[in-house]
Amino acid sequence: MNRKIIFTHEVIFSPEYVKTHPYRCVWASEYRMGSDYRIVRDVGTEDHLLLLTVSGMGIANGTALKPYSLYLFKPHEKHDYRTDSDVGNWHFLWAHLHAPANWLPLLEWKTLSIQAIPESERQRIVELFRDVAVNTSSGSGYDEALAMNFLENMLLRLAKIRAAGGNLDFGEDVRRYVIDHLSERLPVASLAAAFRLSPSRFAHRFRNVFGTSPQAYVEGCRIEMARRLLLTTTMSVKEVALTCGFMDPLYFSKRFSHATGSAPSQWRNLR
Repeated sequence: MNRKIIFTHEVIFSPEYVKTHPYRCVWASEYRMGSDYRIVRDVGTEDHLLLLTVSGMGIANGTALKPYSLYLFKPHEKHDYRTDSDVGNWHFLWAHLHAPANWLPLLEWKTLSIQAIPESERQRIVELFRDVAVNTSSGSGYDEALAMNFLENMLLRLAKIRAAGGNLDFGEDVRRYVIDHLSERLPVASLAAAFRLSPSRFAHRFRNVFGTSPQAYVEGCRIEMARRLLLTTTMSVKEVALTCGFMDPLYFSKRFSHATGSAPSQWRNLR
């Protein structure tokens, strides 16, 4: 199926706006999107972008976003997020945030899964996020300041959740380990050993956090890395395949085409 891809390079907050509104720089909304929705920003934006799934399923840089899953893009990090085509719909909240310096410790995470958010807190997090979206749409400076207040409240609650338990730290540690070892073989047994868990325990905990299997996640990371290398380097397709952990270039081309709808050589021509 051909997927509509939107490439954007906008600056959400201009330098002039940030200078004159140092503590009120947030823009948020709520979307209900179909199967063809996808946003790609090769160099991201100058702010943080926070996504929270309400229903359906999204994919952000290869990570499955189930209901109540959150994903945080850091400034200048590539954005590639879309509706999961297998589910066909994605209802989510988003917020672009130019964070005050004292907020940065609250933004030192990547993903927060449904399992890491206590059930009693889930609806409150969604309500706070919606309050942010409602107040940023009014155009009033007072309402924008109120939106920042709601957002800070939400981030503080998430920080408390993060401090209380291990799913968030586990997910971030696994993500970093996979990215750092993409050129190596990464069977479940090896990943489990790296985190001192049995393969079955690791696979169960992994699925709870990422919403998919370790094998599917690793392949998604490899395809994402391959796309970046094809667009930003002159490496041959074979070199890209090996760098991303595919020992067989033909198998790499097959999996790349399945994931993106284009052969590696065709993808490179998008530059």
